[in-house]
This record gives sequence, structure tokens and C-alpha cells, in this order.
Amino acid sequence: MEETLYRIQDALMKSFENFGTAIANYVPIIISALVILLVGWIISKILSKLVLKALGMIKLDDILNKVGLDKMLAKIKDGLSAAKILSKAVYYILMLLFITSAAQVLGWDMITNGIASFISYLPTLSVALVIFVVGVYIAELIKNMIYTAANSIGVSGAKAIANIVYYLLFIFIAITALNQAGVDTNIITSNITLILGSILLAFAISYGFASRNLVSNLLSSYYGKGKFTEGQRIRIGDSEGTIVKIDSISVTLQQKDQQMVFPSRRLVEEDVIILSQEKEQE
Repeated sequence: MEETLYRIQDALMKSFENFGTAIANYVPIIISALVILLVGWIISKILSKLVLKALGMIKLDDILNKVGLDKMLAKIKDGLSAAKILSKAVYYILMLLFITSAAQVLGWDMITNGIASFISYLPTLSVALVIFVVGVYIAELIKNMIYTAANSIGVSGAKAIANIVYYLLFIFIAITALNQAGVDTNIITSNITLILGSILLAFAISYGFASRNLVSNLLSSYYGKGKFTEGQRIRIGDSEGTIVKIDSISVTLQQKDQQMVFPSRRLVEEDVIILSQEKEQE
């Protein structure tokens, strides 16, 4: 019995001794990793501030603000600038490199491999971000151009039309950026195509029903131009008067003390009696 207890005691002592030795051997490694992280943090901070000052000296923000980048970044966060983004990017990339070094010292291969994969993916991600930012900027320009052009010719709903075009472009730009980033967008593209197709079909049908009278008036006005002119005295239905104006969708008839406006399609659909040709008589 005493021999058994001795063996157990000996085994426990050896276990604690091995555990203490392992900890003693691992402490310098932990300290080394912490030193690497501390030094890396200091270097990253310094270089980040140097990059920010250098970009400020060359006035990068002023150059990019001329093309409206400040307005675009303001939508993401107030006070955000290209110089701050680049300086922060330098900081985080350097920190990732130092974290990788610390993980190698600790023997954490999984973390090392993961960070290495992410760093190798950064160029692809950067290109995707550039495509997205430049694309959104171009979409904003197109939106403003469409609004200005439509508003200048008096198109009602110019702002709504410009916004629709902008968001359509935004969707396509986002999908392109995701494709560049390596994200499978087949499902997204299929769903968006189906949704857009449904919206356009519904719009076409509703617009067709809503504008059929307008189209009818336009066609009637076109075909009636050769037969009816301003100055003619006509009778249409129970109404009689002199044509004082014919535009693309309506006819204005001067009666005794009032004017009557009726759609142009009535000139084609109803019997019209020409009572006199006043212009010819003049």
C-alpha cells in the first residue's frame, strides 16, 4: 500500500515538475510575442501619422474633393477623408504583419496562415473597393446630369427618374464589385433580374393603359393637321365655333363668349362639319 502511494506521489511530482518546466520555457516566448506586438503597435502608430502628414502636405484631400469625394465619404461618416482612410489602412496592414510575426513566435500556425491568406486577398479587395467607389461617383454624376437635363425641359418627376437611374446603376456597380471581390453573385443577379423585369413589366403595362388616351390624341392631332387649321369654323357634335389653336393633344374652339377645349381624337372619331375656311377667305 505504501509502495502504491509512493508511486502516485512520484507521478504527481513529475507531472507538476514537467508542467512548471513547460511554463518556464513558454514564458520567454510569450514575452517575446508581447514585445513584438508592442513594438509593432508603436511603429504602426508612428508610420500612420507620418503617412497622414505626408498626404496632408501634398493636399490629397483637396485634390479628391474637387471631384466630389468628400460628399461621397460624408454619406458614410462625417469627417471621413481619403487621407484618414489611407493612413488607417497603413496602420492596420502593419499591425497584421506584426500579429503574424507574434503568432509565428507562439507557434500558432492557424492564425499565421489565416492572416497570410487575408493579406494576399487585400489587393483583390482593394480593386473591388476602387471599382465600387469610382462607380458610385460616376453614377452620382449621371444622376445629376439626368436631373438637370430633364428639369431644364420641364419633365415632371425629373428627380424620381434620376433617382431610379442612380439606384439601378448602384445595384449593377455593387454586383460588379462583389464579383471582383470573389463573391458568387449568381443568385443575387438572378433575383435582381427577376425583380427588375417584374417592375419594368408592371410599369410598361400601367403606363400603356394610362397613356393610351394621350397617344390617341397625339396620333389624331398628327393625322388631322392636314384637314383642320386655325381659323376654320367647324361643327362637332352639338358644338360650333372657330378653331383658334391646335396643339399636340387638344383643340381650342372659340365660341361666342367662351372657349371650348376638347381632345384631338374627337376630330377623327366623330363627324366634323367644316362651315367656313376663314383663313382662305382672308
